[in-house]
Amino acid sequence: MYITMIKLHRLFLMLVSVAIVKAHKHSDKPMVLLISFDGFRWDYLLKHNLTNFDSLKKNGTHAEYIKNAFSTVTFPNHWTLVTGHYEESHGITQNMMFDPVLNKTFNYTHRDAFTIEWFGQNKLVEPIWTTNQKAGDGRQSAAEWLGSNIVFNDQKIISIDYNHTKPNRKLIDEFVALFTAEQNPINFGAMYFDEPDHTGHLYGPYSKQMATKLKELDEDLGYLINQLKSHHLFDKVNMIITSDHGMEAISEKTVIFLDEHVNTSLFDAYGSRACYSIFVKNASHTNFLVEELRNIRNVDVYRKNEIPDKLRYKANSRIGDIVIVAHLGYAIYLKKIPIDWNLTNGDHGYYNNETSMFPIFIANGPAFKKNYKAEVFNNVDLYPLMCFILGVQAAFNNGSLENVITMLTFEVSKQSLGQSFIFVLLLLIPAALMAMTGLFVYLTMKNTPRGVIMTEYDNISTMNDIDDDQDVTNDRTRLI
Repeated sequence: MYITMIKLHRLFLMLVSVAIVKAHKHSDKPMVLLISFDGFRWDYLLKHNLTNFDSLKKNGTHAEYIKNAFSTVTFPNHWTLVTGHYEESHGITQNMMFDPVLNKTFNYTHRDAFTIEWFGQNKLVEPIWTTNQKAGDGRQSAAEWLGSNIVFNDQKIISIDYNHTKPNRKLIDEFVALFTAEQNPINFGAMYFDEPDHTGHLYGPYSKQMATKLKELDEDLGYLINQLKSHHLFDKVNMIITSDHGMEAISEKTVIFLDEHVNTSLFDAYGSRACYSIFVKNASHTNFLVEELRNIRNVDVYRKNEIPDKLRYKANSRIGDIVIVAHLGYAIYLKKIPIDWNLTNGDHGYYNNETSMFPIFIANGPAFKKNYKAEVFNNVDLYPLMCFILGVQAAFNNGSLENVITMLTFEVSKQSLGQSFIFVLLLLIPAALMAMTGLFVYLTMKNTPRGVIMTEYDNISTMNDIDDDQDVTNDRTRLI
């Protein structure tokens, strides 16, 4: 009986040990969890007591803010975050847009618009979850993000549909389960939360409702931290928290109705209250419309070729003949309609150099320095940063790893030394072959009777033989 009890006890301990191992299983590859809180303005952290955000900020890496892409709206900037392309480059130029090549209109509320023809206009565009998974060797990706349902480069990832009724903590549980799955655990995840953007639109960025919502989000972040800790992931997952844009207050005093100033039947307009892309129906009306629109106060009006280069918002067919941008705090409506100003108190989409449009950036995990404040950088730089942490080759992008490399720990940064060593080695091998060949030629000539014709060696590799698109250039758009 005593021996039987001992055996049962040992069996119990063994089963508990196995259960613990299974519960703590995760990928052996570098792990990244990208999180976006839509409309999280950078200075919310300064104006509100958000203990969990502050804890990550103090114990990890943060930037005062990051600079997003113009136009500062949700779909374009979320696609920029995961591809490293500016809006004119990746082609998602507004939440609502028209493509004259396709002769189709994109409406973000229609699920059937989430297709490769819209999100893959530029064939060089590749979202981070695809880049990670196609690298193979057990890497798996999951995302609850716009465009995650679209297959790029034959890589079908785990795509979780956005559902505004799903509690944030349920989504968190789903991703923790994916990171700790017994088979094929993910090493990259992307989570999107639609707040505090919604509250900002309804009540404005300075409202008591915003304060309440930010407190709720802080508690949700605390729940995520606790879940990661309880599953032994907190010290292993590199968590990046950011946003697409900020928020500015609007009011009845700052509204502009275009039909009070111009004949709106002469064009079609696509965009938001802060920025519209206008397609003129008859090209002969363009100059007339530009002059009429420029008579409106508190808006900037550009012909397409006049759009400032610094906005990176010109070289795409989905950008109209005319672009109008409201001054900060002003809201443009095409037609005069009844508006409930009790529930219309905030907006975004303004110039990306307006401080109220800046998003947050906080990062925590083994790859990031502790208690470190990074220099301000562009959101296109996040894609090459994530690729570097994941240890995968970045696709072509507009970002620069150089802008963000200093926030990484020595243990991660020294990977670049290893890559540099390989780069130098690749250069030395052809040189060594040339030297050996030269020595061989010399010895052969020395021992060859006069009158014998030597064979030319015309296939020796040199740096001149390397194609420009090989991964040996110091192009900042590539991972080196």
